[in-house]
Amino acid sequence: MADSDVPRLHESTRVRELEQEVQTLRQETERLHEEIRRWAKLAGTDSLSGLPNRISFFRAFLPQALQQSVKEGLAVGLILLSPDRLGEVNESFGREAGGEVVKGLGTLIQSLIGDSGKLGHVDGANFIQMIYPGDIELTRGRANLVRARVRTHEFPCADSVAQITVSAGILSAEPTEGSDFRSLGEEYFCQLNEALHTAKKAGGNRVEVA
Repeated sequence: MADSDVPRLHESTRVRELEQEVQTLRQETERLHEEIRRWAKLAGTDSLSGLPNRISFFRAFLPQALQQSVKEGLAVGLILLSPDRLGEVNESFGREAGGEVVKGLGTLIQSLIGDSGKLGHVDGANFIQMIYPGDIELTRGRANLVRARVRTHEFPCADSVAQITVSAGILSAEPTEGSDFRSLGEEYFCQLNEALHTAKKAGGNRVEVA
């Protein structure tokens, strides 16, 4: 090998090494992006039901719907649903069985609404459904549909089944332009909570307007 070929050989080897380093960096970057996507999904998903949690519902889905509502001049319907006397299920079958019922409730509600709304599991046993567009009568009708269907459903629970009822607080929102949609979402949630509490105090298995 001529002396003049040595620098070329070293240069070629270095190029291959750099290309390999670039490929390795690309693979590592893609792995990190996938890890970020996975954690972002986990951060926004309830671990029990697999549904959007309170963070993703009130920071992403609802603000987007409220913004669309302002743009199109249509109302957004919201339903806060919660099983009545879930504590009795926990006492009879254990808390794990109660968790099964909550998970089954989420699955049932999701099957009822299909693509007609967005469902979230906001905390404990509370589920929130968003309907767009959703005036108050449509929202009331959807809430009563779920309430009636739950009342006749048998939820697998430990080695048996449990039958429950649900109560709901509802509202139909028409935000104005320039609103802080995240703050508005939290305000709506408080109103829904109050209506839900009223429904439960009245004996449960009912729908109350916020």
